[in-house]
Amino acid sequence: MKKTIILAMFAALCTLTAGCADDFKTVLNDKYYEDDTPSREPDITEQTLTLGSYNLWISGKGTGDYLWTNRRTVLAQSIVKNKWDIFGFQEANGTIQNELPTLVGQQGGKYEWWFVGRDSQDGVSGEALGIAYNPERFELTDKHFFWISPTPDEMSYGWDELGYHRIAACAMVTDKLYNKQFFMMVTHAPLGATARAEGAKLLIEREKMYNPDGIPSILVGDMNAAMDDASSKTLRTHWNDSFLTVESDFISGPVGTFNGHKITADLTQATARIDYIYSRGDVELKSYKVDNTVYGNIYPSDHCPLTIQFDTDYEKPAPDVVEGSGTAADPWQLNSVSDWNTVAASINRQAEDAVYTSSAYYRLTADIDFDNKNLTPIGFAADNTIYFEGEFDGAGHKLLNVKLAAPGKSCGVFGANKGTIRDLAVEGALSTEFEIAGGIVGINAGVIDGATFKGDITGGEGAKTIGGIAGQNKGTLVNCANLGGTMKTDAPKDPNMGGIVGQIAKGGDGLGRYVINCYSRVDRLEAKHNDVGGIAGIVSDDSFVINCYSTVEKITANSSYASVVGYSKKGNLQNIYGNSACPSKSAANSAVGSDKAAGTVWKKTTFALLSLDEMKSGAVTVPSSGESCASFAEALNAGATLFNDTPAATLPGKPDVVLRKWTASESYPVLEK
Repeated sequence: MKKTIILAMFAALCTLTAGCADDFKTVLNDKYYEDDTPSREPDITEQTLTLGSYNLWISGKGTGDYLWTNRRTVLAQSIVKNKWDIFGFQEANGTIQNELPTLVGQQGGKYEWWFVGRDSQDGVSGEALGIAYNPERFELTDKHFFWISPTPDEMSYGWDELGYHRIAACAMVTDKLYNKQFFMMVTHAPLGATARAEGAKLLIEREKMYNPDGIPSILVGDMNAAMDDASSKTLRTHWNDSFLTVESDFISGPVGTFNGHKITADLTQATARIDYIYSRGDVELKSYKVDNTVYGNIYPSDHCPLTIQFDTDYEKPAPDVVEGSGTAADPWQLNSVSDWNTVAASINRQAEDAVYTSSAYYRLTADIDFDNKNLTPIGFAADNTIYFEGEFDGAGHKLLNVKLAAPGKSCGVFGANKGTIRDLAVEGALSTEFEIAGGIVGINAGVIDGATFKGDITGGEGAKTIGGIAGQNKGTLVNCANLGGTMKTDAPKDPNMGGIVGQIAKGGDGLGRYVINCYSRVDRLEAKHNDVGGIAGIVSDDSFVINCYSTVEKITANSSYASVVGYSKKGNLQNIYGNSACPSKSAANSAVGSDKAAGTVWKKTTFALLSLDEMKSGAVTVPSSGESCASFAEALNAGATLFNDTPAATLPGKPDVVLRKWTASESYPVLEK
């Protein structure tokens, strides 16, 4: 082992802008570590992958030579110098996100950047980590992120880590040139010892969840831990530490990775090794390197970047073949998690040669259990709205144990719908920060008939329009039900939340839209502001709520809340029934929280407040006709008949739908299948 001393060379002074990095001479800072330069070269082929990990150090902390404006170009230069095919990174705050990709591109680096922010439920805001990759070679799919905390699907602090939100992000990586595939996860571990230890267990748990087939797996990140830390020991029970695994002849650079932005830092100490690249499965490691190159007289970051080279023989499996042909006579038949996610991935890519398209016909042929498995929403993208425009028949089957932490613009098990979704049951939970979300669909501009949702829906501060079936309805919801759970949003203003739908608004033709023959048994609705109802949060634009009931007993909101509709803003409300124990705040004897502007079809809302006992048994009068019926189910059926008998000319945009029959049950009326 040769000990070498090379003093850092200082380049000619220049202003640090995007074009001057070549002016900075680079030398390995061998003064502060024993040079373990490999004595022989690893067996590298054209398929060998070069993968890195780099803590970029947020832009606002450095002083003097380490001001962001004095190091940003050499940071870009160091990324290009390492010649990574793909790398994980940490500490990319807003300035770095805005500037570094351009600087790297100007240096010749060709990367697509996936940033995941830690400080909002949608992964957009705050300091980010992520993956940068050569898009000509790689494709990232099945992306996820979560918080290092006891509630990983909600933005939260973890255990004894109370100063920072900590996250991890992961994706399936496909090498398009050689048809190889591996799983990659990146994280920035907590400073708190308990959070690190528990977080390591969580990383393993989530790796198993998001990589259920156990394909080759890579974990990279700033772990804030030495090798003998409890978290490091836990991670080594699942992954291999590359530093300990690569043959010693092919390890280069110092042991330590944290330089503290001091070129005098002693990197011979194992305690300075806090950045790691772990691997698992069919990963043949070829080399490992810590790069402590000095640029001028500074390190580009307070961490040294890591690099591994590896091969894998794992070939991307051929796509699952879903039975059927996608026609009305022979729909695609889904009966497994793989079927669902294969279809979703195909629709969401929107490729011209896609096998499974948004306009095709689909049918569930069995219940699908997503317990500890990922569900990819159909018609969904993080940065735009994709509409499902075909026909999906759930055939009465269920999607079970669905767990969605929505990082998209519009989210449910369907992101957005302009087609027809019928007879689909979903049981699970939805956690979202984005504005529009529902248990079945975020935005509905088509028809949803006979769908049910059962579970909790939780929205963060950005979640303004939330519904048990649809967040926003610009189409028709008919014969649908919310079968129980809690709904909550932390939106500070106008959350528009309802047991069936958050908001009903006009469609593209300017006509109001419909919610008909639906019921909600949501347990509790919680919001910080207005427009919350057992069926709908807000009904606007001459839209309709007809022949619906809600049993909700407790609503927590500021104003404009009630057992059926929170706010009617030019809404047409006929034969709606609410729980008498949950009156409107502004009108004690109303099923509507604020009924300020009448619709043009029915100037007066017709409603009844019933006790839960009255909903279960006893005579009920139909509000609009005054007809006395022997039971609540009979009253609902009478209301359905009234709708059917109303001429289309009287109801603008009246949908051509069949209202299902109400029947008595052990508790409240239900709809026939």
